[in-house]
Amino acid sequence: MDQTVQRHGEQFLALSAESAGSSFGIPWWLNVMTAQAGLSILDCGGSPALARQALDAGIGWAICRAGAAQLRALEAYDQYRGRILTFRPPSSCPDNLREHSHDIL
Repeated sequence: MDQTVQRHGEQFLALSAESAGSSFGIPWWLNVMTAQAGLSILDCGGSPALARQALDAGIGWAICRAGAAQLRALEAYDQYRGRILTFRPPSSCPDNLREHSHDIL
């Protein structure tokens, strides 16, 4: 990612594949993102523990499809407030993976 930013001269927000945090892990995403981890979103599936670890590791935002009570517990901490997303953000690419939990692949 550092090379991509250097080549294009602009920073951008990177979004992982769906449930990539659960599949490949936080160290993998940090290795992919290098110094750009703070400008990235890691999809952690339904794991609030993984989302919390991702944010603690310096990843900018985490997607977590957990229950409302678990999400409220995370939002109770200032360092996580506003950094937990409950669904994938819209993309400019129409064939992006699911953008809403009810969409099918």
